[in-house]
Amino acid sequence: MPEISIITPFYNSEKYLEQCIKSVLEQNFENFELILINDGSNDNSFKIAQKFEQDKRIKIFSKENEGQGTARNYALKKAQGEIILYLDSDDWLEENALFKIYQKYRQDNPDIIFFNAYKFFEETKIKNEYRYIDSYFLRYKENIFSIKNAFDIIFNTGGLPFRAYKKDFLIKNNIKYSNTRFIEDSEFYIKALLYADKITCLNEYIVNYRVHKNSTTFTQNNRIKTIKDTFFVCENILKNSKYYTNKEITNSFLNNRLRQLFYYFSICDKKNRKKYFYMFKSIAKYIKTTYTFDFIQKNTQFLKLNDIINCTYESYELRKRLSLIKLFLKHYF
Repeated sequence: MPEISIITPFYNSEKYLEQCIKSVLEQNFENFELILINDGSNDNSFKIAQKFEQDKRIKIFSKENEGQGTARNYALKKAQGEIILYLDSDDWLEENALFKIYQKYRQDNPDIIFFNAYKFFEETKIKNEYRYIDSYFLRYKENIFSIKNAFDIIFNTGGLPFRAYKKDFLIKNNIKYSNTRFIEDSEFYIKALLYADKITCLNEYIVNYRVHKNSTTFTQNNRIKTIKDTFFVCENILKNSKYYTNKEITNSFLNNRLRQLFYYFSICDKKNRKKYFYMFKSIAKYIKTTYTFDFIQKNTQFLKLNDIINCTYESYELRKRLSLIKLFLKHYF
C-alpha cells in the first residue's frame, strides 16, 4: 500500500503536465501513488499522461469536464495512501519533497501539515521564496497547534498547494471541494482548519507554484455569484462547527472572508465592478446586522467597508479617487 497519494487533476495542461509528473517520479521516496484525473481535456494532455502509465505507481482516470474540485473529490475516493497531497498539473515538486512530508507525518501524526513553496512567475521566469508558514512557524515552530490556540492567525491564508492532509481526517469529517469552477478550495480549507485537532509546520520548500498572467483578473458574471455563494456556504460550515459561539474564532473567520472579498474587488474588471460592488454591499450589510461589528475596527479595511455600506457605487468611486489625489498631494507637496 502506498504511504502518500498525490492527486493531480488536469485539463488542457499539455504545456506543463510532463514536468509535473516527472517531478513526482524523480523523488527519492518511492512508496507513493500518483492519481492523474483527466478532466475532459481536448488537447494532448491525456496522451502525455499515458506516456508514464507503465509505472505502476501512476493511475490515470478520465471523466467529463466538471472542474478541479469535483476531480479532486473523485480522486480522493480512489486514493489508498495515508497522506494526501494535492498537486496542480502546472506545479511541480522540489527534490526530496515526499520524503520530507513523510518524515514530518511520522514524527507528529498531524491532520494537516503546512509547508513553504516557491512561486514561479511564468511571464518573467522568476522564482521567489514564499514563506507560507511564517506566521504559524514563528509562534509554534515544532509544536502542534489548532484553531483553539491559533484562532487569530489560522485563517490568514488559503493555499491548496501548501498543505498535506491525513486521509482519515478528510474522510471522517467529509471535507470536500466545492463543485464550482472558481475558488473551489475555500470551503475545503475553511472546514479543514475548523475540524483539525493537530496541525504542524514543515519548514521546507516543497512545491513550485506557477503563477499565470491570466490568474490576476476575472471577467465572468457568474463568478461574482460564486463569490457571494461561497461566503454563505463557508459561514454555514462555521455555524455547524463547535466554534460558532466563540467570538474570537468567528471574528477571525469574518476578517478572512472580508479580505477575500476586498481582494476580488481589487482585481475585478471594469465591466463587472459595479455589479461586484453591490454584491459586496449586500454581504457587508448582512455582517453588520448579524454580528457584533466591533471586530472590524481592528481591520485596516474598516473605513473602506463603511464606505461600501453607506455609499452608492458612484460616490464610492469618487471618494476613492479623492483619497488618491490627497495622498499624491501630501506626498509631493
